[in-house]
Amino acid sequence: MTLSKRDAFFAILLVAVLAFLFAGAGKKLGTDVPETKDHLDFYQQLEQGGNRIELEQGCVSCHPVPSLPATHPRKEECMVCHPRK
Repeated sequence: MTLSKRDAFFAILLVAVLAFLFAGAGKKLGTDVPETKDHLDFYQQLEQGGNRIELEQGCVSCHPVPSLPATHPRKEECMVCHPRK
């Protein structure tokens, strides 16, 4: 059984897409959040159904955007990128 050029193209495309998805799957976004009382309070509120966007405003009260490293993205989605330990 031989592959046509069309079939070979789709097979190569499929392998490329899977490789692209697999390469980004294990990427860690941010550092873990320390297990301090202040940080745990935010995550407990989130687990109890709190609004993530409202809770993240509390992050900015201690970690203002200008104090973050220059390489830090300008998004304020702390709980998305920084997991709990």
